Parts: sequence; structure tokens; C-alpha cells
Amino acid sequence: MNAKILIVDDQKDLLDLLTMSLSPEGYQVRTALNAAEAISAIRLQKPDLILLDILLPDISGVRLTTRLKNDAETADIPVILLTAKDSETDIIVGLSVGADDYITKPFSIKVLLARMEAVLRRAYPQSKDVKQVISSGLVRIFPAARQVFVEGQPVELTGAEFAILMALINANGTVLSRDELGKTLQNSPDAGGSERVVDVHVAALRKKLGKARNFVKTIHGQGYRAVL
Repeated sequence: MNAKILIVDDQKDLLDLLTMSLSPEGYQVRTALNAAEAISAIRLQKPDLILLDILLPDISGVRLTTRLKNDAETADIPVILLTAKDSETDIIVGLSVGADDYITKPFSIKVLLARMEAVLRRAYPQSKDVKQVISSGLVRIFPAARQVFVEGQPVELTGAEFAILMALINANGTVLSRDELGKTLQNSPDAGGSERVVDVHVAALRKKLGKARNFVKTIHGQGYRAVL
């Protein structure tokens, strides 16, 4: 799964163009035509980056940025403001309320991609590949770097715990039995082989996930599944 991008702009043609341009680059793109739609989209699924136009029909992008940055649930989402305005005052105001970058229209897709990756690298400095992000609720995972974050804080997992987590995620919500999970651990030096050992690893994984412990759900008599 690649980084989730939410684009907020009242120009439908621009939304379509950016969607067609960013999707082939591996980004998962969603769009919103105004601030109200953006807030609903964020509540439904937290994005990894927001491209936000300043001139929206309901409230300004600056006000929306302020609202997002003042909310603990959304404060860590990086925001790049998009606008036709290019005065120094507009740039200062946009950045002062917490925006991570500012791009004036018109802009080239190459420049946008470069600025997006720069912001993502700053926001997730532990990731070796900023595009490879699995995000669900409070949990963010960078598979290539074998890094897990809960509420923006790094979580240190053993090889077996990480293998179990990725197996459950790759199953896309399908229940995996203890035997199936045990087989995924064969290459983990701290794995062990019995079903009881799998239970021990899952218990340790949940404890480390803290507030996100319900991400791994027990299906009694069957095994475990990820709540995506």
C-alpha cells in the first residue's frame, strides 16, 4: 500500500488532473471539493499528506489548516497549500498556521512530486521509502524500513512480531489460523513453532501497540485477523 494523499480543491478539472498524475506514481489519491468534504474524508480515513487549496467555497484553506493543526487527531498530518496567490504575506500566513509547504499555481507535476516527497521525508524521517506506507487508525507502518508507529511514536517489534503483523495486514482482514501464522515465522530467529508460541507473540505485539491493540483481533476458535 502506498501513501494516502487527500487533494482539496474546488476545481474539478484540477482534481482529475492531479489524480491521473499522482496515481501512476504509486500514491493512493482521494479528493474533496470543499472543507466540509475534506473533514469527512479525513474522519473516514486519515491521509498521509493533504494538498489543500487556500481558496475554498466554504472556509479558507488557511482556516482548515489551523483547525487540523489544533486537533490532536490530525495535527501530525503534513499539509501542502496550493493557491494562485503568490504574495509574501500569503506565504507567511500559510506557513505560520502550520502548513508544511506552499506551492503557487500553476505548477508542474514534477515540481509537485518533488515537494511532496520532501515533505513526506520530513514527516516520516525513519522511512527509507516514503511512498510505502500502510496506515490504519492510529497505526502507520513502513514495510521496507520495518518500522511501526502508533500515534506518531515508534514501536519496537521483534522479527516475529513484525512478521505476524505483516501477515495479518497482507491477509486483508481474512482470519489466519495459529498454524498459518506459525508458518510465516519460519524465517524469524525468535519465532518458535507451536501455536502457543504464536499466542505469546500476538500478546506481546498487542501490548506494544498500546492504544492500537485492537488492530489485532482474536477470532475465537479460528485465529487472528487485522482490523483494517
